[in-house]
Amino acid sequence: KRSRKKAVRKPPVHWRKFLTQAELELPPPAADAAAHSAARADDAEFDSGDYDPEWWQTRAFVLALAAVAAACAILAGVAMLGAARDRAAARTAEQREQVLTLRAVNSVRTLRIAPNPRSWSTTPDMTIEWPEPPQLLELHVPVGYAQFLTFAITIDKVDHGRVLVIERIAPDSNKDLVLALNSSAFGPGEYRMRLQGYTWSGERVDVGWVRLKVSTPVAATNR
Repeated sequence: KRSRKKAVRKPPVHWRKFLTQAELELPPPAADAAAHSAARADDAEFDSGDYDPEWWQTRAFVLALAAVAAACAILAGVAMLGAARDRAAARTAEQREQVLTLRAVNSVRTLRIAPNPRSWSTTPDMTIEWPEPPQLLELHVPVGYAQFLTFAITIDKVDHGRVLVIERIAPDSNKDLVLALNSSAFGPGEYRMRLQGYTWSGERVDVGWVRLKVSTPVAATNR
């Protein structure tokens, strides 16, 4: 069975109300809105050619700022280079102070060096590494080939000057001249020893030459 829709009864004619459009007056615009509209109108009519930039937006200020930045970069580079040189000089001074400061030894090392009886050798007669920590170096220099009772030893450092002079030293029972030297008193470099014998009249006669090279430790070189 089909359901029947219930009929809707319309109200009587005298009950109906006809719609009418009321004319309502709008309130006056606020002052802020008027100013905003005026500003937008001014922006619309704005001509970019008439714009006057601020002082920090001018080309001269930008160029000056770039020049100042470049000068600061150059000064920073110069300062870094100077600091690197100062650090290198400080390391050199530290090593020099360590070399020139006489320190206590903790061991004894014996070295036997045969001198050249004719002249200086073309190459060092012995090369040793500078001891660190310091050692007491006992140098044994055989002079049995020379018929003298007393000798003189002069030690010079190449490119520096005279280091030590020993006069009237007698050899031991093995005909060796024995010197005990603190290694901290002798830094790296080449040392040349000149041996002379005393005659009966007190004159000196050359009897031997020794070239000793003291090399820089590898650890100090890599530091």
